[in-house]
Amino acid sequence: MAVDARALGARIAQLRDLRGLSLGALAEQAGGMAKSYLAKLERGEVENPGLRTLSAIAKALDVTVADLLKKAEPATTTKGKALLSNQADLERVLSALPPGLEEFLEEMTAANQPVPATTVRALASLELRGKRPRQKEDWRFLYDALTRSVRRS
Repeated sequence: MAVDARALGARIAQLRDLRGLSLGALAEQAGGMAKSYLAKLERGEVENPGLRTLSAIAKALDVTVADLLKKAEPATTTKGKALLSNQADLERVLSALPPGLEEFLEEMTAANQPVPATTVRALASLELRGKRPRQKEDWRFLYDALTRSVRRS
């Protein structure tokens, strides 16, 4: 079976972005593969990557090889930023989030206001007065403050 190199590259890049991984971080988590090779894969320049390579990338992204070979879903975008709108990808990303943040993001998604992946990563790394927020309302406060500050700049 021939692999569509461009579609595979787009899918890897999409999943990497949703998980907030840099190219280098994914390359390292995928068994220490060369970052330059992974970049070529994402650009669709590798015509037939091996099963071992695809398995390592899939494991690092917490998906199956079959998930990698699916066509990248059209990204819902806001000024070029992918949103967490695909339920399966959202569930995988949410599995590692701090308490309360997951609840806040689910509420936003249910209200048809999915939060950009880059914002989710920013929120997940924040602390408020030296502590990580635990309540949904605290995450909403941080989200509102973050979005207000970005709109003003």
